[in-house]
Amino acid sequence: MERLMQYVWQHRLLESTDMVTVDGRKVTVIDPGRLNTDAGPDFFNAKIKLGEAMWAGDIEIHVRASDWHRHRHDGDRAYDSVVLHVVDRDDTAVRRHNGEIIPQMVMKCEPEFHIRYHELVDRADIDLPCAEEIKTLDSLRLTDWLTSLAYERIYSKAAHIEELLARYTGDWEQTCYVILARALGFSTNSEPMERLAMSLPLHFLRKHSDSQLTMEALFFGQGGFLDNAPKTDPYVEELIREHKFFAHKFSLRPLQP
Repeated sequence: MERLMQYVWQHRLLESTDMVTVDGRKVTVIDPGRLNTDAGPDFFNAKIKLGEAMWAGDIEIHVRASDWHRHRHDGDRAYDSVVLHVVDRDDTAVRRHNGEIIPQMVMKCEPEFHIRYHELVDRADIDLPCAEEIKTLDSLRLTDWLTSLAYERIYSKAAHIEELLARYTGDWEQTCYVILARALGFSTNSEPMERLAMSLPLHFLRKHSDSQLTMEALFFGQGGFLDNAPKTDPYVEELIREHKFFAHKFSLRPLQP
């Protein structure tokens, strides 16, 4: 059931009239976020409106709202970034680590849709569950569909590069550096790697590229990895001192780990 709810959220299949928080605020999805298949919230970096207020953060989905406590999210700071809790059954309120109530929305899926979803997704007898459906499409429609998807993907990538280029006032080298960092994060860590590169401009690195210690201190420090590192290690102590000096010099703000 939870996978179905994730599918509905990811592909925006809810009627807008059904998208209301339990306290009566209208929910508008600007960006559903990126589905996360690892530890942490179900969708990263979503953008939604609750009433007239814009929110950016993560989305968590559960069948029962009480699953939040059952899975011990209430004591996990990784879930403090959740801006909307989507549930099938609203049986309790949920809160962040500091006690703030997290907005909650009930998602109801029709039984027929539930059956249809499992027919397509949970078939173990074939490699591609929608193979039978694709066979029914005429070749012209299928070709147009694949072409549209390809263009949509490349336009989306180009738009992101143009956005970065505008942000860095036409600096192609800084833009390429950020894009390269994002690519090195692959699908799981693309967003954190992009944020790391943004927090550490290329011209700062160039000034100190002759010092391996400084480069390591800048990257580890900006990535938040020195906060809980063992202080008894002489190498770690050196990294902390080096990062503290340059963070003050360049007014750098480390990422949250």
